Amino acid sequence: MDTNIESGGKPSRGPYRHHSEEFKRAIVEQSFQPGVSVARLARENGVNANQVFGWRKQYTATQFPSAQNGAPALVPVTVIEQPSPPLESNGDRQAGTLELMVGRAKLRVEGSVDPGLLAQVLDRLLR
Repeated sequence: MDTNIESGGKPSRGPYRHHSEEFKRAIVEQSFQPGVSVARLARENGVNANQVFGWRKQYTATQFPSAQNGAPALVPVTVIEQPSPPLESNGDRQAGTLELMVGRAKLRVEGSVDPGLLAQVLDRLLR
């Protein structure tokens, strides 16, 4: 590497490349897809992975300003309406079905469940 120290100059750097906002947005949106490697995506598009992470930060700051304020993230919830069976006359808990998906984990509970055990499982799953 020629640092050109004798002449008192700084090392020369090549010209900076300027990418359009459309290019950056397309790369960022691809990087958020499940299973996409940011390093591989950057390499395929001739940019540095650190640039992509910087663009992602800019993108989330402009698209989701509340994410920068430490506000809790919203989680998508799907409610499926099912007719509930009538309560049993003996006062026991009503049997039902609970299905919870967190990331790649899926918990399905059918019938009556011990509330303490369910609380422990949910606490562990939601950490």
